[in-house]
Amino acid sequence: MDGWDSLPWLFLGFLLFIVGIIVGGIWIIVIAVRNTRPQPPAPQAFIAAPTTSRSAPAYSSLAAASGLTPAVIAEIDRLVAAGQKIHAIKLYRDHSGTGLKEAKDRIDHWSVSTTAPHTAAVSNTTATHSSITPTAATPSSVRAQLPASAASDIDRLVAGGAKIAAIKALREHTGLGLKESKDLIEAWPHSHAS
Repeated sequence: MDGWDSLPWLFLGFLLFIVGIIVGGIWIIVIAVRNTRPQPPAPQAFIAAPTTSRSAPAYSSLAAASGLTPAVIAEIDRLVAAGQKIHAIKLYRDHSGTGLKEAKDRIDHWSVSTTAPHTAAVSNTTATHSSITPTAATPSSVRAQLPASAASDIDRLVAGGAKIAAIKALREHTGLGLKESKDLIEAWPHSHAS
């Protein structure tokens, strides 16, 4: 009976060996499945614009970070001011090498530079824009700087109660932001309306 006494130990050893193989196989499968899961996209490298002094032109950090030249920035300014966002996005993508979403987001938040030296060239090439600073703008001063036809159109729109169309026309002719244009139209003098 000596052979039969070692049988439980032999069975226990065999059972442990089988359990070890099963656990090892499950571990290998778990690792293989974990490695086949889709990975989140790698973060894109972001080049921070160098900090510049307040007196530096507004376009210098943009030009340095993206490789855009002042002439390209001026053209994008002109396209954004004219409401041609698709052309502005294409131009931005062509010269910066960014993707479509990033270029669209950048153009959606584009503000036409008022401190850069190329602004004078932009306002001379587009006859609809005048040089109006938002902080010093009053309805009377803005109206005086507008071409006569634009001023009379805005007068007519304000008198007719079409404030949204008047705001849009004022923005097209001045390049001012939405808030500044809205505030000016709300305070627009009604005495000029014909």
